[in-house]
Amino acid sequence: MRVEIVEAALAEAEAARRHYAEIRPELADDFSSELQIAIEWAASQPMAWAPIGRRARRRLLDRFPYAVIYRIEPELIRVVAVMHQRQRPGYWRTR
Repeated sequence: MRVEIVEAALAEAEAARRHYAEIRPELADDFSSELQIAIEWAASQPMAWAPIGRRARRRLLDRFPYAVIYRIEPELIRVVAVMHQRQRPGYWRTR
């Protein structure tokens, strides 16, 4: 299934990557890799991950406190947020 990532989610992912790069460059690479895997899993098995709200689903990252929030649309998985799990829950709902 095709994946579209909204601009705000891309910005969140980049901010998280920068944060981890400041700690240790390898962490940034690990974060990016894990994020890519999570998005690929969401695209290949979109119904496998937990519903969050009425229209979205959440795929947690394994090593990092982030989740990929996505909506299943006809022929498309739309990633609406790369959400830190401990900050502002639900802020992405208007996207």
